[in-house]
Amino acid sequence: MAIDFVPHHKKQQRHVPGYGQQKKLTNRPQPMSPKKRTFGVDNNRNKAATTTPDLLHRVLTKMAFGPSDELVNHVNQLPGANTQAKIMAYINEQLNPDLINDSACNQMLTSANGFTTLNKSRQQLFQEHARRPDGVDIPWPKFVRPIQEVIYAAFIRGIHSKRQLLEMMADFWHNHFNIYSDAYGVQPMFVHYDRDVIRANALGNFRQMLYQVTRSTCMLIYLNNGSNEQSAPNENYAREVMELHTLGAENYLGHMNWQDVPSDSQGRRVGYVEEDVMEMARALTGWSFSGADWWDYQNGNIATGLFQYRDGWHDKGAKRVLGEYFDYSAAQPQSDLNQILDLLAEHPGTNRFLAEKLCRRFIADEPPTDVVDAVATTLHNHWQSPDQIKLAMQTLLTSDAFLNTWGDKVKRPFERTISAMRQLQYSFPFNPEEEISGWHFWVFLDTGHLPFSWAAPNGYPDVKSHWLGASSMMATWTFTQWIAHFHEDNDGEKPILNSVVADTFVGLPNANEHSAYKLVDFWYQKIIGAPPNTETRDHLAQFMASTDRDDPIGGDANAPIDLNTNVWPSYNQDRLYAMVSCIFFTPEFMDR
Repeated sequence: MAIDFVPHHKKQQRHVPGYGQQKKLTNRPQPMSPKKRTFGVDNNRNKAATTTPDLLHRVLTKMAFGPSDELVNHVNQLPGANTQAKIMAYINEQLNPDLINDSACNQMLTSANGFTTLNKSRQQLFQEHARRPDGVDIPWPKFVRPIQEVIYAAFIRGIHSKRQLLEMMADFWHNHFNIYSDAYGVQPMFVHYDRDVIRANALGNFRQMLYQVTRSTCMLIYLNNGSNEQSAPNENYAREVMELHTLGAENYLGHMNWQDVPSDSQGRRVGYVEEDVMEMARALTGWSFSGADWWDYQNGNIATGLFQYRDGWHDKGAKRVLGEYFDYSAAQPQSDLNQILDLLAEHPGTNRFLAEKLCRRFIADEPPTDVVDAVATTLHNHWQSPDQIKLAMQTLLTSDAFLNTWGDKVKRPFERTISAMRQLQYSFPFNPEEEISGWHFWVFLDTGHLPFSWAAPNGYPDVKSHWLGASSMMATWTFTQWIAHFHEDNDGEKPILNSVVADTFVGLPNANEHSAYKLVDFWYQKIIGAPPNTETRDHLAQFMASTDRDDPIGGDANAPIDLNTNVWPSYNQDRLYAMVSCIFFTPEFMDR
């Protein structure tokens, strides 16, 4: 039986009768936690990182969820006379994800592994998980099953997908067009939002994605536009379209008279004012979905969850946005809003805002102005191109700033965890039918970075200062320590779900080389892409050399360690897992 893992103690009540069922919060499963230890690694973030990784590790950490043995080997086999040429070949490959064979990862997301909703149509999702046509109540576990599968799929794709840039871009756009997955009513429809709105357009055209977001059931529910009527226009979504999705808060000029807003050389108003938000709300009236209104369920009507334009709800008066007028047309009743979306998507302010966010995500909290300018220009020049975002990312990823900067960002908990899982070759299947998958959810929840779980519409913060708090870092470390030791049935009888020991024998085939120092050097270089500094090396080797797990001090750091055994009191394999997981908490691993 699938575990009910979505916290729902603050559900929003919808006015639609029978729209899913509430359920009390279940007790959190309590997986076995690793014993906390202190290994002496310096995690003072005020101290500059002493190690800069090689180019390959830098790039694979910033445009992917970190290197893995398979990915490093793949890049090294690409054409090119040197590493930089191979990196350029990899960037070009990643910019064309449809040409990458990702069948192995896709197979993990089928019914054979418990995934039953990822291929359902929008209408199927609504009628089977949100509101049945016959009105019969839908049990809570089935109601939330689609969002459950999307969250688990995010872990699987991050770890295993060969389309790593696509995964990074999907994560970026989910934050840009953020929808809180615990907002009541979005859970059944989140598969559609993730698959057809975000992922389908992640390297495509921004205007098209903006349009699809505007029509999506999830966004119509989350920001209440599904019930936006001309009698009482709701500016909630209109404000976020302008402030978060297009022009950005920096171009908001408050309550200034619209006529006083200055224009650029092309006659465009350079910013928007409060009147523009209210006019945008008027334009959005009537953009709804089947199932948003009480009448959708009366007189034999069957709601579908599909987008529904309600002409009777739409304000048919002329709208003035950014100083331009847009008239209603009975022949094309949705044209007024579509013209406004064109205006916003083409606007240089929108393209500058998007460029800054992209460069902040992939380069630095304060990205270089010249790169932002170049990306903004690419976005603006190609705003109608079907591959607009791909072209912009090509500009960004081939810039000197992207290739050469390091340490101006930190990995957020999800990125840090997925990067560690890729190094561990973590093989847990995240089968939604298995209770243990829910354990992963609950343990990771404490990091503060569970996918799709930021309540506000602005998305997870993307500056490193937000992610340096002790609570988030320790929760991330706890999770990493847990998975490094985790057995599927948690009793030690099944093989551990990583390849740490096997990878050690591959990298160091001579057992005489399995000294504490050489094990530290091997794994540090493998994970970080550079050798450790002396202090970190000594601390890790001192722990690795201990012959008593309960007293990790002392031992000969140059003596071989028998990694074929894992018995009391030394527990050599467990100690190796712990040493490797400690590298995942060094400042060097946290940087990106």
